[in-house]
Amino acid sequence: MTDMNRLMGSGEHHPSELNVDRLSTLPWEVLNNIYGKLTILDAVRTSVLAKDWRYRWLAHSGFTLDSEVIAQRLNQEELNWDVVASAVNKFLRHHTSPIKSFSLKAFCSQHYPDMYQWIQYLSEQDVEVLAIRDLCNSYFKMPSYLFSFEKLKSLSLTTCAVRIPSTFTKFNFLNELILRDISICDPDLARLICSCPLLENLILWHIFGLKSLVIHAPRLTKLMIDTGFEDLFIGAAPILSTVIITASLRKPEDRVILNWHSVIRCLSGLGSLESLVLSGDLIKVLAADYGLENFPLRNNAVKYLTINNISFQNVKVLRVCLSLLSSCHNIRSFRFSVYEFLRENWERFCFPQLENVTFICPANVDMGCAVNFIEFVISQSPNLMFLHIQKGGNAAMEVIRVSSILQRFRWSCPRALLIFEQNGQFLLL
Repeated sequence: MTDMNRLMGSGEHHPSELNVDRLSTLPWEVLNNIYGKLTILDAVRTSVLAKDWRYRWLAHSGFTLDSEVIAQRLNQEELNWDVVASAVNKFLRHHTSPIKSFSLKAFCSQHYPDMYQWIQYLSEQDVEVLAIRDLCNSYFKMPSYLFSFEKLKSLSLTTCAVRIPSTFTKFNFLNELILRDISICDPDLARLICSCPLLENLILWHIFGLKSLVIHAPRLTKLMIDTGFEDLFIGAAPILSTVIITASLRKPEDRVILNWHSVIRCLSGLGSLESLVLSGDLIKVLAADYGLENFPLRNNAVKYLTINNISFQNVKVLRVCLSLLSSCHNIRSFRFSVYEFLRENWERFCFPQLENVTFICPANVDMGCAVNFIEFVISQSPNLMFLHIQKGGNAAMEVIRVSSILQRFRWSCPRALLIFEQNGQFLLL
C-alpha cells in the first residue's frame, strides 16, 4: 500500500478536497442559527473563515451588541462610541435579509442623533424583538418611532424615558414587555399595557414616579413587579397564573407600597393565580411598617408559594409568613429559604393541603438555624408527601449528621419522601 493510500485509509482527505469550502455549503437556516449564538465581535471574526464569509455576518437576521462585553474582551474600560456606531451602521446599511431582532447595550443617551436614526430605520423593518439598554445615568428619551413597529413581539427597555404619542394605537403582536429603570407617567403605562392585546409576560422594575399601577391584559399569564408604586389595580387578567413581587433595594422609600389593601385585594381576587412569589424583604416590610401580622390574603386558587431569603428575626415576621401560608388553603408546594427561626406559637397554624415542601439553605447559613422551622412546617402538614432540602456551599455535611436530621423529620411526616441534596449528591429516606 502506498503512502497516499495509507493516508486515505486513515480518514485523511484527498488533496483535491483540502480546499473545499464546506462551511459555505451549509443551509442558511443552519448558519443563521450559528450566528444567533455569537456576539457581534465573534460574528465579525467569522469573516476570515472563508472568502464567501467576508460579509455573511451582515445577512444575519439578528443583531446583538453589548458594549460592556466587547470592552472587556478588548481589555478596555469603555468601548468607544465610534466602534459601536460603525458596527451598527454597517449592519443596517448592508444587511441582505430581514432584521428580526435588534439588541443594543451601550451609552445611548449621549448619542441621541445616531439612536434616533437607527430606531427610525428599524421601525420600517419587520423587527420582532427589540431591546435597548442605556448605560448612562440619565434616561435616554425614546423617539416616537418606537411606537411604529408593526411586527414587534418582544420589547425590553432599560434606563429610558418613554412618552406615548397620541397617534399610537396598539402593538398587535407584542407578547412580552420588560421595562426596567423607566420614566413614564401612570396614564401612559396603563395605556401601553392595555394596547398589547396578546401580552403574556410583563416585567416592571424601578418605574420612576409610578403611583397607580393599572393592568388590563386579557392574555397575561406572568407578572413580575417590585414595590415602587402606591396602588395596584388588576382588571381584565383572567388567566394570570404567576405573580412575583420583590422589594426594591435601592432606597427604603422606593420599596414601600402605601396602599397594601389594594394589593391584597387584587391578589385575593385573582381566581387564576396558581403561583405566588414574594421576597423576604417584602415580608419584613409588611411586618415592620404595616403591622400586618395576620396577612388578610384569601385566595384558594394558589397552589405554589415561594418566599425567597426570609429572615425570622422577630415574631411579627413569622406571623406574617405563616398567616399567608395558612390563609391560602389549597397551597400544595411551599418553597422557601430561611436564615433564622424563632420557635413560638406553633399550635396556631395547620396546613392540611400542603403536599410538597422545598427548603433552600444558602451556603453561608448553618442547617441548625433552619431545622426547627422545617420541623414546624412538616409537623403541621398531615398530608405532606415530599420534602426536598437543598444545601448550598462546597463543604459537604457529614452523612451521619444528615441522616440524623432526616430521621428527626421522619417522626413528623412518616409518609413523605425525604431528599437531602448537596453538590449534586442525594440522600433519600
